[in-house]
Amino acid sequence: MELTDPQRRTLEGLIGRAERPVFPADLSQGLRDRIEQAVRELELGEPLWLGKEKLNDHGRCEGKFQAAGGGEAPPFEHTQRSATGVLLHAAIEVEVGSRDGLDPYGVATVALDRVLAREERFAEFWRDRSPHEQDEVLMDVVRRVNLFQASFPPLKPLRQQLAPISELRVRAELLGGDLVLSGQIDLVLGLPDRLEPSRAMRLVVDLKTGSAYPEFVEDMRFYALLMALRFGVPPYRGASLFLESGSWQAEDVTEELLWHAADRVIDEFIDAAGIAVKSRDRRSDDCSHAAETQHVLEMNIGKWRFPCQQHQSAPLLQRDIGRACDQLAREPMPDCSKCLHAARRDDHTIVAK
Repeated sequence: MELTDPQRRTLEGLIGRAERPVFPADLSQGLRDRIEQAVRELELGEPLWLGKEKLNDHGRCEGKFQAAGGGEAPPFEHTQRSATGVLLHAAIEVEVGSRDGLDPYGVATVALDRVLAREERFAEFWRDRSPHEQDEVLMDVVRRVNLFQASFPPLKPLRQQLAPISELRVRAELLGGDLVLSGQIDLVLGLPDRLEPSRAMRLVVDLKTGSAYPEFVEDMRFYALLMALRFGVPPYRGASLFLESGSWQAEDVTEELLWHAADRVIDEFIDAAGIAVKSRDRRSDDCSHAAETQHVLEMNIGKWRFPCQQHQSAPLLQRDIGRACDQLAREPMPDCSKCLHAARRDDHTIVAK
């Protein structure tokens, strides 16, 4: 199969041909035990759903995290950017899974029909746009599909070897469903090894339309944890791929990286428990009981909180800051300002911001 230089670079440099790592068979259970044991004593009153966006809110702005946790976040409304993001993800799904080879405009129009049929909020937004505004959104998606096709080798001839899956929704339930980790991964490549099930054979990719941010590293670490909990074995690598340039920021998955991601989940659960207790305290007329509950929470937080430095993302331009999981393999980054998606309903509402 003839490939362009960028397509060959993705196949050889990102997907790679090196031997895949083998992880301990009990790693998934160990990660589950670590999270559950650390937060078992804390009570939220209702199940907590965590996705990468909530985790990023926690690291980026505690006030925003608290507002979302307390039910104070504004209702979601589509903008042109968010609508473009929804349509683009549907277009990538068409590109990866279509039986017929379609040009970028054909991919975008098929995706539009699907999204209009299944997403009422998008349909309402679309009806309120002028034909000119609709054409702008559609052409923006066409451009990005073209960039996707230029960045990856043709996936249809490689389906048997790479088994590409787009928009893979993954969920892991812990504490009997009181804690749910969820995500929707843009692209997963690779088949499990039936002869050696603990060998990591999958690559997870997040598609971006802008420049690199520290939180992108943590996004891929969270996806690696989620895959490990759900499938019993993590991916061998996670990567953010930037469509404008065809470059990527990649990190090989290690056990240390997975423990780090688990600790980050624990930290957010603790803070979410604090928000829940404060919310209940505001509604309670029993001041002594509220104070007692808060004291118990503070004791648990003191017992289980991890130092903030342990959860900070690796600076993207710094190679070695003393942790193996902070050493990234990266391509040159484009000087852009937007990423493909920024908010999902626990990673399901896609925004091009």
